[in-house]
Amino acid sequence: MDPSTLLFAGIHFNKKRFAADFAKFEKQKSEEDSKETQIPQSNSVEDEEHRQKKKKKVKRKSCDEPGVAFNLFKAPDTEREEEEAEAQSQAFVEKKEHFRELEVAVALRKKYGVHVAGEDIPPPLEDFHELKSRYGCKSYLTRNLAELGFKEPTPIQRQAIPVLLSGRECFVCAPTGSGKTLAFLIPILIKLKAHSKNGIRAVILCPTRELAAQTTRECRKLIVGRKFRVRLMTKTLARCADFEKLAADILVSTPLRLDYVLNTGKLDLSMVEYLILDESDKLFELGFIEQIDSVVNACSSPSVVRSLFSATLPDSVDELARTIMHDAVRIIVGRKNSASQLIQQKLKFVGNEEGKLLALRQIFEQSLKPPVLIFVQSKERAKELYKELAFDDIKLDSIHADLTQAQRESAVEKFREGKTWVLIATDMIARGMDFKGVNCVINYDFPESSPVYIHRIGRCGRAGRAGEAITLYTEDDVPLLRNIANVMVASGCEVPSWILTLPKLRRKRHRPARDSISTNPSGI
Repeated sequence: MDPSTLLFAGIHFNKKRFAADFAKFEKQKSEEDSKETQIPQSNSVEDEEHRQKKKKKVKRKSCDEPGVAFNLFKAPDTEREEEEAEAQSQAFVEKKEHFRELEVAVALRKKYGVHVAGEDIPPPLEDFHELKSRYGCKSYLTRNLAELGFKEPTPIQRQAIPVLLSGRECFVCAPTGSGKTLAFLIPILIKLKAHSKNGIRAVILCPTRELAAQTTRECRKLIVGRKFRVRLMTKTLARCADFEKLAADILVSTPLRLDYVLNTGKLDLSMVEYLILDESDKLFELGFIEQIDSVVNACSSPSVVRSLFSATLPDSVDELARTIMHDAVRIIVGRKNSASQLIQQKLKFVGNEEGKLLALRQIFEQSLKPPVLIFVQSKERAKELYKELAFDDIKLDSIHADLTQAQRESAVEKFREGKTWVLIATDMIARGMDFKGVNCVINYDFPESSPVYIHRIGRCGRAGRAGEAITLYTEDDVPLLRNIANVMVASGCEVPSWILTLPKLRRKRHRPARDSISTNPSGI
């Protein structure tokens, strides 16, 4: 109901009188009604147009995007993306594992003082059990190692064995008594696996016959229970053997004897897989370069692995090594050209040559702890010192180049067995000879160089045992005193400060002319 009818109920309007006014109101009302009816129509038209345009846009967009309407064509792309994602994930896991292994290897090397240089160096061993798990080592070898008392690998063995087993060449510098011999024998035996009739497959060169014989003995201990053939190149073998019929897997020799046989044309080394130069700096120092070149050329297999081992590695030897080796790995244990820290080193001033014999007898009276090694400068002085001490109450013997091979072997064996307490020697046995349990080394004559000093005193303090080294020096020895003092300091020994202020002798051998060894005063 219109509210105006209630408001104006009972009132009568004279429409005729106000007809003109009523007409104005009617006209205005009709115009408003027409506007109201027109507005929804326009809105509906606009909405309809908007809807049509939106449908066209959606339709155009659907046509512009290929493959949206057909999932069948999208499936291969999805599978490819999943495969790529899986490959990336696998690569990330492998890379992470690789870096983890590198971190473990770095930590092990740091723990044992091993320094390496080269590309793609294998990680070191944690224990001997890894020889079987990583390299398929036969049980006979691990059993022999255990029976010989080798429970844990030494620092040099931890790194050198994996390098050689990976087929990489290396030159190794490690202190005396650190287990370098086993470091190259173990990988050779693992790689060769069993006896073969194809000829010699490994050659080991040593500077002296005594060291060659010792290396042969150590190798034969490791092959117990296996049919490997290890041969020592003796004088008789070099002259009389028929090498075409000779069964040998590993040949141990000195350079001169092996070169002699090669010159006769009797020996074929083309199947050699490993060529080891033990005490390599001494080999080059003794003038064996031509013989070594001959052996290297004879070992003509493209897969031959050449390696150098020594306690000292001068720069000159380093340069020569690079000429015969390819992509070699350098392995250094501790400090380069340093002595073992297990050796207590002492310097003792004796004034002159006459004071040496008095000082030696004094050392024996105060503390004689056999076995003791005494080093002298020459074979003549070895004979003189032996004559002076022969009538003392000491089980004494000597070894030098004037003795026959049988006499030298006898002297070494008696010393090993404990029948000889004190052994007088020249530098011929200062290299590589492993005398078990030597308690003291006495340098009666001052060593001619730092490497000679390192190798001399290295006859004690081996395989984890402590040792003592006493060096006697006179006024004539002062020029080289600084060189020896530097080695002592590097090994953690105390040295008087005034010695370290002396000038250092460079590139010169110290072999002064010495008076004969005698208790008689000079001039009488």
